[in-house]
Amino acid sequence: MEILISWLVKRKLLKIKQIQAVDCYPIRQQILWQHKKLEDCGIDIDEQEGAFHLGVFLKDELVCIGSFFKQNHAQFSEHNQYRLRAMATLTKAQKQGAAKALLYFAFERLQNQNQEILWCDARVIAHGFYEKMGFTKKGKIYEIPLIGPHYLMWKSVKRKMNSYNVSREI
Repeated sequence: MEILISWLVKRKLLKIKQIQAVDCYPIRQQILWQHKKLEDCGIDIDEQEGAFHLGVFLKDELVCIGSFFKQNHAQFSEHNQYRLRAMATLTKAQKQGAAKALLYFAFERLQNQNQEILWCDARVIAHGFYEKMGFTKKGKIYEIPLIGPHYLMWKSVKRKMNSYNVSREI
């Protein structure tokens, strides 16, 4: 799959870019928060220092998003933590490598910032994807009201000898 993603990126079929929080709203609403109005799809920390938002474009259409925040979780002892929130891929673009490419790009960026872990509240229906990406569950299932059951998941993003080798456009 990494070879396919690299091939798609190199041929400009998949582009990964930093985007504005507001650019995430339509996909957040369509995929994650259908119960909200578009203008209510912001996150209270979207503009905090250190926050960044990534988008994957397939043939110039934004199809996948993820928001990343400098935020520590009490269950982890590492000092340099980031949190992934509101990651989503349009239904028509799922299983085409967009989410995987976005995460590889984020892992590399976080490594370059000397971060230690990336954690998230992963929907139970998506936990298999996160496990394939190297995330580990911590604790039991818990419910987020109006959203559904989740796992706390985390992944080490400490610098390793070989990088994820994802071409980027930032």
